[in-house]
Amino acid sequence: MDFFILAQEHAPEEGHGGAGINPLSPEHANYAASVWAFGIFVVLFLVLWKMAWGPITKGLQNREDKINESLKRAEELEKATRELAETNRIAMEKAQQEAQGVVAEARVAAKKAAADVIAKAQIDIEASRERFEREMRLEVEKVRDEIRKETVDITLAATAKMLGRSVTSSDHRRLAEEALHDAESVARN
Repeated sequence: MDFFILAQEHAPEEGHGGAGINPLSPEHANYAASVWAFGIFVVLFLVLWKMAWGPITKGLQNREDKINESLKRAEELEKATRELAETNRIAMEKAQQEAQGVVAEARVAAKKAAADVIAKAQIDIEASRERFEREMRLEVEKVRDEIRKETVDITLAATAKMLGRSVTSSDHRRLAEEALHDAESVARN
């Protein structure tokens, strides 16, 4: 707008013969400087557009592409991580179930082993008891035989003293059988 005001102020007056525009006048110097500044601006704008803004824009676009690619990879990694976490959770649950199964089997095996040990111990105890009873019967029979012999010997000696004579073999036999019969009756009671 100032340009138009300047142009009207410096317009040649009619009737003076049209002296024209003097390019050396200070008023026209501002106009020339404005035109040159505008021209330089346009040239600089075109040079910067071609030389600076193009590469800057291209660099920014490349950076945006890399960021988008990184975001896409991050999303893929996040998805893979979630899938892996889910797989790990399922595997952990399965492992816990298997561990519980192993523990249950171990308990059953331990109970069975304990029952086997107890059964074997009872068999061993019963065998020991039977062996002890056999040994005791044998010892009792042995003691009874010894008592019989001693009883027969004592009876024979007492009879011989009582009779004052020696005992014949038939007397000896009869007395021994009676003494043996009496000893067995006493032992049973």
